[in-house]
Amino acid sequence: MPVRSSARPVSFKLHALAWVALAVLGACSKGADNTPAAPLAAASDAAASDAMTGTPAPVAVATTAPAAVNNAPIRVNPGAGNQPAYVNESTNAPVYADDPTYANDDQQDVVSVYVDPPEEQPAPVAVDWAPPPMLVEDVPPPPYPDGVWTGGYWAWQGRWVWSAGRWSRPPHPDYTWQQPYYEHRGDKVVYVPAYWSPPHQSFVAPAIGIAIVAAVIAVGVHAGHHADGPQGVFIPPPPGSRPGIIVPAPIGTPPRVVIGAPPVINVGMRVNGNVERNSHNVTNNTTNITNVRNVTIVAPPTATANGRGFQQAVAADPHRPPQGAAGGRPTAPTPQSTTAVAAWQPGRPAPTLPAAQPVRGMPPRGEGPGRPGLPAGNDPHAQQAQQAQQAQQQQRGQQEQAQRAQEQAAQQKAQQDQAHNAQQQAQQAQQQKSQQEQAQKAQQEQSQRAQQQAQQQRTQQEQAAQKGQQEQAQKAQQQAAQQKAQQEQAQRGQQQAVQKAQQEQAQKAGQQHVQPDQVTHAQQNPQLQQQREQQAQKAQQDQAAKANEAKAKADEEKAKSEAEAKDHKPPERKPDDNERK
Repeated sequence: MPVRSSARPVSFKLHALAWVALAVLGACSKGADNTPAAPLAAASDAAASDAMTGTPAPVAVATTAPAAVNNAPIRVNPGAGNQPAYVNESTNAPVYADDPTYANDDQQDVVSVYVDPPEEQPAPVAVDWAPPPMLVEDVPPPPYPDGVWTGGYWAWQGRWVWSAGRWSRPPHPDYTWQQPYYEHRGDKVVYVPAYWSPPHQSFVAPAIGIAIVAAVIAVGVHAGHHADGPQGVFIPPPPGSRPGIIVPAPIGTPPRVVIGAPPVINVGMRVNGNVERNSHNVTNNTTNITNVRNVTIVAPPTATANGRGFQQAVAADPHRPPQGAAGGRPTAPTPQSTTAVAAWQPGRPAPTLPAAQPVRGMPPRGEGPGRPGLPAGNDPHAQQAQQAQQAQQQQRGQQEQAQRAQEQAAQQKAQQDQAHNAQQQAQQAQQQKSQQEQAQKAQQEQSQRAQQQAQQQRTQQEQAAQKGQQEQAQKAQQQAAQQKAQQEQAQRGQQQAVQKAQQEQAQKAGQQHVQPDQVTHAQQNPQLQQQREQQAQKAQQDQAAKANEAKAKADEEKAKSEAEAKDHKPPERKPDDNERK
């Protein structure tokens, strides 16, 4: 955290110098505004600071530069440890809040205005202190489809003023809204106002080493707190946070994304986002970046006021601004005038600002930011109440811890019971599985046995059928052999009969005396001889057929007699004892 100014000069000399400075500044600002300048409070004069912030009707504050040197650029040169060294700061030195507990007395009243954004990227400005925490605003529905929510951020106008949000249309077709730019560089805050970006042009972040104009500080401004956080681009913290804390964020992040986040009292909150890059042009070692669409806000428990970690995804879309969280959060006052003031730019006259207005929902004076009800350290009368409250909180914390321990013990017991039940169920399931496997195995064995028996039966049947077929084949062979033998015997019988007939005829022919005229007639008529031979062959065939029929009839009678003898065969009688003897 940057070291705050601890110089405490003698009150008399400081007040004398202050009056001299006020006289010079009043003389320089009469040409622009006749409003009397407010007194400048010193860092060592807490009463003067409270008196200035507690004025019931603050007057308008002029932001005209007290001297020409105020608009001179700040040369950023590398200093010790490569840290930038700023020179030529504004002669109107601010008075820093030196409260170690960061009381929010300097946020009770703020200036709320509408800002008319430029139509091109304005020049950066170097401010000595960080913008205050964000404020809550009510966002009405958009009045037209192409409406863009502009404003709702802290702008520099000789002091940090609240640029109230409102729905606006782009001034020209294809123009896009560019969010304000805050960067923690060294011990300064580099600020670029929000503006309407022309088409095909991207935002160019201020490069390291360029000349940056020093911020002109308005007369009587009670300066805020130095930036507390890492170097780089950031946005202000959520509403109700400790002043001075910054939240690192990507370039182009709308500051309003932290509206719903809890207040922070320590450094640690950051915004992570997906950056859409329409171009990758690099100018002065700086990448041109357009808009951020989706962001995630992350904060550890040590950073938040409630002591709990936080993570939330937010749509960073100027067409759909996030709504503020319900509850008593610091709420921005409505501007007193609807006339917009021009964005402050170096070398141009600063506008006259309206009077500051009280912030609604702000903790009472003296209470710590982000912790309503807790007094600041500079209130000695509240130490006893704070100690009692701390004791109550400690006791309540112990009770909550004991309750959590009991809940954890109950949860552990429930988990053990659940694990025991799960183990029993697993055992039962294992037993059921074993039983099922055994039953399935028994079924398989029974099925195998049945298959084996069926196979055996089929084998026996096949063997019996094969044996029967073999026996039938043997019988057929035997019958064929018998038939063949019978045929051969018949043929032999026929041959014998033919031979016998021939012999008989030959004998008859030899015994008979053939007459000479018959012989001559037979010799002369061979056709008659052929007929006689045919008749003889036919007689032989008739005799053979009759012999075969007689034999077949004899065989049939023989088989029939054998079958009848087999059927009527008496049972075999066992011999008795006498017969055996």
